[in-house]
Amino acid sequence: KKPPKEKVERNQTENRKLRAKAYNNSTWRKMRDTYLKEHAVCQDCISKGKITPATDIHHIKSPFKDGEINYSLLLDYSNLVSLCKECHGNRHATEQGHKTAQLIIEELDKLFEDVD
Repeated sequence: KKPPKEKVERNQTENRKLRAKAYNNSTWRKMRDTYLKEHAVCQDCISKGKITPATDIHHIKSPFKDGEINYSLLLDYSNLVSLCKECHGNRHATEQGHKTAQLIIEELDKLFEDVD
């Protein structure tokens, strides 16, 4: 059974506030900037043989759980990976059990190939 819409919206608002608090932390911002300078290329693109500038930093293990910020995970250098916007979105989609845009395109291409 789905939670009421109001509860979902309240949880989303609380999550946004929590993330804003964490990501506006000056220690995090300095660390993020340093990490991005040291890891300037998207790590997921590299694994696919592409070179794409990294624009985002992703936490491998989320520092957010049960309405709390785990600062040791937030500020753990080994818990970070540099990604481009597309790969960052794909990571989150996959983690949340959604299909990535690329997977949907590939599935549609296959459907159209089967029709021919």
